[in-house]
Amino acid sequence: MSDGAPGHGLSGDAPPDVVLFDGRLVPPEQARVSAFDRGLLYGESLFETLKVVAGAPCLWQPHLGRLMDACAELGLPLDVVALEEGVRRLLRARPVSLGALRIQVTGGERPGGGRGLTAPATGRRPRVIASVTAVPPQPLHVIDRGVDVVTAADLGRSLPWLKSGSYLASVAAKMRAENAGAFECLFVGGEPPGLLEGSFSNVLVWDGVRLASSPAHSRLVGVTERAVVQVARTMGMLTEERPLTLDELWAGGMRVVLLTGSLLGVCPCAAVDGRRMASAEAIVDGLRHGLHGHEAASRAAWERGGERGS
Repeated sequence: MSDGAPGHGLSGDAPPDVVLFDGRLVPPEQARVSAFDRGLLYGESLFETLKVVAGAPCLWQPHLGRLMDACAELGLPLDVVALEEGVRRLLRARPVSLGALRIQVTGGERPGGGRGLTAPATGRRPRVIASVTAVPPQPLHVIDRGVDVVTAADLGRSLPWLKSGSYLASVAAKMRAENAGAFECLFVGGEPPGLLEGSFSNVLVWDGVRLASSPAHSRLVGVTERAVVQVARTMGMLTEERPLTLDELWAGGMRVVLLTGSLLGVCPCAAVDGRRMASAEAIVDGLRHGLHGHEAASRAAWERGGERGS
């Protein structure tokens, strides 16, 4: 999970000079939505953030698939062909060697006008907006030493299985992390209390035998997380879904806590709530190497698709 927002050490300062807005490339100041857009009124919006390397997006197909599924759940019609064609034009107009591509779909205005929590099933015209921003490489301290994280039991996203633009819980969690001098804040829920996900990341725990993730129904399953789990299996690691209880972390022994995200990649946690976690450099390096391979293959597939469409 990753939102590409400033504040977690990965975003660059270079503003995009062109935005894809409903199929048109326009300057950012022209990419404006109505005061009655349902994304603004009710938070009815969805988004995806993709890493861009050498002008090509990483893991395009699984990100697109997740966006399509979410749009279908909310009844938002999405023209996938037009979206991909528009993103290709955007990336040609806004070339970056390393960047973040953010695609957002909002509910648009209610067909027929007016307000109301629900909208007619027919006649809907969602807004589709995409932008690309240059980002710097990960800081060396993230790569080499890992990061400190804190937990929060009183925060959580509504409809967590959707990558919704209603991101207030994540904003509050990230602020809490920064106020504590930490890199990330992890949501905690369930009984016994367990790790769910971070404000912009997913969480994996290696106990020396299995690489575990929390149950999918309780959180947003990350595209990068899925790729990392696939890599782990090719490395011969056992994987499973189960509650990641805090009691387990505090019990001691070998507990390697990893964060994953589109822009973050694979990042070890040095400490959780001030308690030191174990390290496993060989495992982290192997997962990173495999993820880079997945990303490279997906970029090659994107470029082949562009050749067919030219």
